[in-house]
This record gives sequence, C-alpha cells and structure tokens, in this order.
Amino acid sequence: MSARTDRYERFTASEDYRAGRIRKARVIAHLCAPYLTGTARAVDLGAGTGIIRKALEVESGNPIYGLEIDSEFIVEKERMVRGDVLRIPFASESLDFAMLNHLYEHVPDAGELFRETYRVLKPGGHAYVTAGSRLAIVEPHYRLPFLSWLPKRSAGAYLRITRRGRSYDDIRFLTYRPLTRLMRSAGFIIHDVTERAIDDLIRVAWGERWGTAWGAVRRVPDGLRRSLLRVGSPQWFFFLERPARPSDGLEAGK
Repeated sequence: MSARTDRYERFTASEDYRAGRIRKARVIAHLCAPYLTGTARAVDLGAGTGIIRKALEVESGNPIYGLEIDSEFIVEKERMVRGDVLRIPFASESLDFAMLNHLYEHVPDAGELFRETYRVLKPGGHAYVTAGSRLAIVEPHYRLPFLSWLPKRSAGAYLRITRRGRSYDDIRFLTYRPLTRLMRSAGFIIHDVTERAIDDLIRVAWGERWGTAWGAVRRVPDGLRRSLLRVGSPQWFFFLERPARPSDGLEAGK
C-alpha cells in the first residue's frame, strides 16, 4: 500500500468525513428528487469514494451508478465503474440523469466534460451541476482566502508557504459567464436554480446565521440580486436539460 493510499484511507475512514458525505447526499437528494425516481438510469460522475452515491441510493430508493477514474479513492464499491469523465463509458443517449457535484474544476477540459454528459443523456434528460466560483473568497479545497484568484504560479507559492500543498495546477475554477458558455455550447438548456437551492437549504444545511444573511439578500431587487449571485456567490446550482429536439437547444440559446 502506498503512503498516499494509506493517508487517504485513514481520512475517509473517519466518522466525521463519512457523516459529512451523507449530509451532502441528503442535500442532493432533496434537490434532485424528481429525477431519481421510478426507472430513471442515473450516474454520479466523478463519484470519488462512492459514499454519496450509496447514500443517494438509500435516500431515493433508485439504483445509481458511480464513475471514478482513481480506484484508490473508492470506498463503497457497489455499482462503481472505473473510468474517465471525459470519455464516459456509457452508450450515447443511455442515461436519464447525471450528477456533476463540484467536478468541473478537476478536469483538464470542462467543455469536453459537458459535451460527454450531453452525449450519454437521452433527449429530455437532465444533469445536476454544483459549481464553485473562481471568485469565492475562501477556496474550498485548501480553505485559503483568495487562492483561486491568483495566477497558477502564485497560487502554488501560496500553498507551499502555508504548507497546505505544492501545486494548484490541477484546479481550474471559472467565473459564471465562461462556465455557462461551455454548458450552452455543449447543447444544454441551462436552468440556474441557485436561488431556489439556497431558499430550500440555507437554514437546514447551513444554519440560522446564514439564513438571516440570505434573508437580507432576498430583499434586493430581482435583477440586481441575480447579478450579485453570479459574481459573489461561492457556488452555483444548475439543472442542465438536453433538449427533446435539437432545435430546442438552438432556440433557447438565442
């Protein structure tokens, strides 16, 4: 066993880590409930340990596949498939629903990720995307302020100085407009559900203090509030829809 595997297995074996994954699965299950019922064929892309995938199965009662490229990460192995999210090993138009949970920043070509997701979804299928922003004040992986704002070389130096890591080359956050442009270019109709997600989850998942802050943001006029969220929200929530007919996507993108 490599040192890397040993460290990771100790980390993922902790009760705090597993409890956090299960809490996140409940959030996803709440938002995605309409798409995880009946006979829907669903996949969790970049499923990591598989803990969220398994918890979602329990929450939804629906079988869910997981795709993960690094077999060392996988803890819950049932229905987990080893593979690359840029070459998804499912047939074209074979899935009803895909989940991309904080995934896009970890791949070398986010555009190809969305094109591949589009390919494997059936016409009328949907994808759930949670996406972090390059402009988040605190970077979510290393918990350092303004890390994702910096050029790669400066970000790497910041990591080494703070002893949090050695390189930031493998993390590629985007801002709102370039990210949604990639989704739309893949052919998707974009449904930004960030406000609805925050409305549903803020007090349950993030606590009363954040609920009060969000209440103040909610009083801002609609257009200004949407603009503020696109720039200032640390993450966004989307449902992407593969059009039932190719012309639907073209019309939606006008």
